[in-house]
Amino acid sequence: MSQQRLASVAVGVAAFAGYARACAPSAYLLDSAELAQAAFGLGVAHPSGEPLAALWGRLFCFLPIGSVALRVGIGQAVAGALAAVVLFFIALRLLALLDGARTLGEPTHLLLGAAAALGFAYAPGAVNVSDRPEVYALQTALSLGALLCALRALHDDDRRQLLLAALLLGLGLANHPLVAGLTGLGAALAALPSLRRERARLIALSVLALFAGAAAIAYLPARAGALFAQAAARGADTIAWGDARTLGGLGWVLSARTFATKASIVHTAAAPLDFPFVLMEEVEVAFALLAPLGMAFILRLRPARLPALVVLLSWAGSLGAALYAGFDPANPDVRGYLGPAIALTALFAVGAFAVFATWLRRWRAWIPPVVAAALVLATASRFPAADRYPGLRHAAAADRMTGQLLAELPPRAALLTAHFESAFLVGYQRLVEGRRPDVAWAHLGFIAHPGAALRLGAAEPDLRAVLAARSTANLAALDGRRPVRLEPDDHLPQDLRAKLVPAGSTWKLPDVRPSALTAPPAIAFAEAATDRQVRGFVAWRAYTDARLACANRLPNVARLRLAELDRLLPHDRRALALATECAALSNIPGFLRGAP
Repeated sequence: MSQQRLASVAVGVAAFAGYARACAPSAYLLDSAELAQAAFGLGVAHPSGEPLAALWGRLFCFLPIGSVALRVGIGQAVAGALAAVVLFFIALRLLALLDGARTLGEPTHLLLGAAAALGFAYAPGAVNVSDRPEVYALQTALSLGALLCALRALHDDDRRQLLLAALLLGLGLANHPLVAGLTGLGAALAALPSLRRERARLIALSVLALFAGAAAIAYLPARAGALFAQAAARGADTIAWGDARTLGGLGWVLSARTFATKASIVHTAAAPLDFPFVLMEEVEVAFALLAPLGMAFILRLRPARLPALVVLLSWAGSLGAALYAGFDPANPDVRGYLGPAIALTALFAVGAFAVFATWLRRWRAWIPPVVAAALVLATASRFPAADRYPGLRHAAAADRMTGQLLAELPPRAALLTAHFESAFLVGYQRLVEGRRPDVAWAHLGFIAHPGAALRLGAAEPDLRAVLAARSTANLAALDGRRPVRLEPDDHLPQDLRAKLVPAGSTWKLPDVRPSALTAPPAIAFAEAATDRQVRGFVAWRAYTDARLACANRLPNVARLRLAELDRLLPHDRRALALATECAALSNIPGFLRGAP
């Protein structure tokens, strides 16, 4: 085996070891439970459907280890490791251009390539999308793979590499169209020299290769048809957004139209000027500051100018995807959009190191390999900690809280969830782990989606009237047949909200049975101290409960939930404002948080 291949294997093993060690052992927050559920049940995940991620995750569901969530997460760990290996080979091509005379020697090139790959692989954003069920690690691997093929086509004048790049871009379109399309602009630029010679034939073959990769999108209408047909017999726990059985329904899924109404809110919170600081956090300050120098050095070389522009355009495409989605540095998905940009930033930074190493070699030949080895050690020192976010090795709060919620439900209850993370976790536990099959469940957030009421109504006939109109009368009638439990939701009719009383982790209509409130398990607060996603999830539930308790004049419930908020988010302005509002509404002295 050549030195290059040995080094690439070492990079891949090192990256995978970090991800696998940090992988979430059970269902986690954000979209993770949904994507694990979609992989296991071959469902249709949130728009744009992400069929390739579901099929990729399904392969890993057959692993004989741990939970399904862990197995699907391992699939993303493999994809993240592949992305690091591909970046290693891209780095070697960049270094060959910067050091055309090979004065640094192959060992130094290999060390610098490994430093670029590990500098990206151990970036917090790269770890975060590679240690749980997601789509971004796979997308970064596809985008970087297409870029590598495009660079090979330029260097070797091999049009077959362009066709392979088109195939990978097509697969990317079936995984995450926005990131795939914008980062693919670099590969499109690399095709221009070949198009001058055989335009019609190359375009036709490239389009065919692109469509061959994108053919995975056909999974969406095929699975939607099966899931709708099976609803009456097998239920609707398998995730299925929209109704992709028709062209219009497929367009709804692929266009992500359901998120369009949130765009103004997302962009209001966006902070594009934070981009340089995000890169500093991801690849460390030195790499982030050296990256522009690396870009400048390679752009100055005439033979390297077009390859450099190809890489730079892919980098800009990844950034453009994050900006289009709404650049919120606190949103983990933004780091997923930036996956290729983070990788290429590390690449350009190593390019700057290579130029400096060439200058240093004039004084002592041993300096460049020593500097390169030190750089590898520095990047390897960022090996992810398993128990500190973004490491998720001990993450269990989301799974425990959902298990507690389901366990508290009375027999044959009707559960109506309102928060998307609750829905993903409930769906995962019911479908994958088989918990509470006696419960009739529907997520209120899905009702407005095309075909959702039809499918849920077929799966749960008792819920049809409530799905059609969430009125107090319909819920009271349902409560007569099945004990109704709800998550608080501002979209519920006000007269209904005013009647609700607590029931464990959920709420119910008042009856003769005593009502009680359940606190989150202790592990939720322990994880919330170090994991902002857990903190946000627990705090949101406490906030919505406290808000409803205040409105319904339930001071004991409000005090408990406000105390939880104070523990999770001390000095939070919204929590303080709610406590003040509660005190005014209750007209009870000493009602503010902290009062006995």
